Amino acid sequence: MQGVLITNGFFWSTKFDELADMLVKSAKERGVELSKMENTGCLVDTGLTVFPGFRERPDFVIFWDKDVLLARFFEDQGIPVFNSSHAIETCDDKRKTHMALMRHGLPTPRTIFAPMTYDNIGFTDHVFLNRVADRLGYPFVVKEAFGSFGEQVHLVRNKSQLFELFGLNTKGKKTGESKLNSNRILFQEFIACSSGRDVRLQVVGSDVIGAMYRSSEKDFRANVTIGGDMRPYEPDDDEVWLAKQAAHAVGATFAGVDLLFGEEGMLVCEVNSNAHFKSLLQTTGVNTADEIINHIIKVCHWRRG
Repeated sequence: MQGVLITNGFFWSTKFDELADMLVKSAKERGVELSKMENTGCLVDTGLTVFPGFRERPDFVIFWDKDVLLARFFEDQGIPVFNSSHAIETCDDKRKTHMALMRHGLPTPRTIFAPMTYDNIGFTDHVFLNRVADRLGYPFVVKEAFGSFGEQVHLVRNKSQLFELFGLNTKGKKTGESKLNSNRILFQEFIACSSGRDVRLQVVGSDVIGAMYRSSEKDFRANVTIGGDMRPYEPDDDEVWLAKQAAHAVGATFAGVDLLFGEEGMLVCEVNSNAHFKSLLQTTGVNTADEIINHIIKVCHWRRG
């Protein structure tokens, strides 16, 4: 059996490279040839139904990127893709994630989307900011729809901080550059009792394979990348069920599901289709790469009958 691991040719980091190597190593240990390839090396070409550079048709693709159209092109050739283009697209846009969770009736913080505007126009009318504040009440969280590792996430405690994010004074007059990198924004209820702490549960297939508690004494965000601490966590049955349902809602074969501690129970904060799993290995000893490869082998054998 042979597969291809797709990464992005325009972005590199030590963390991404380590994860890719872990997946390749796990595959090799199980007799599976997993070749790394960047998205720049297999362009979507509507005149071709095969990809130049492939010795033969791969049995599967692990898509460790967000090039959704390329993932979909593999799927159109009948090649199994993990995660699917649908799951990647849904998780990449936090607004789509929350709509998927809402459709499945899963508990989340109350979330409001900024109205759509064009990139070359921006937000020329800021009345909606006051409407958001009236509905959520201060403090609340402002997130860019696209972003990872807790970046592009801001806590605003009053009107001045909110409008300052958009480069405005409280009367809506331009005072400087927006601190936001995108017009695709969502506003979210601040869950005070979960400030500086959350739980990451790793789902593979239909199982939660591990979990860790993340905390920070300096930031309302608990992400490890921005300085949070971590320790093993034993989820209860309700938390396991919620994480599995969240992964199912976005269509993910494997995912990192972040839960917040709500006053009346756990809430789904985010679902990450390509969650970094080295921290989970360091904290719990669970190797997510092994579990992903084991699951893909089972699926491919099942497809072959």
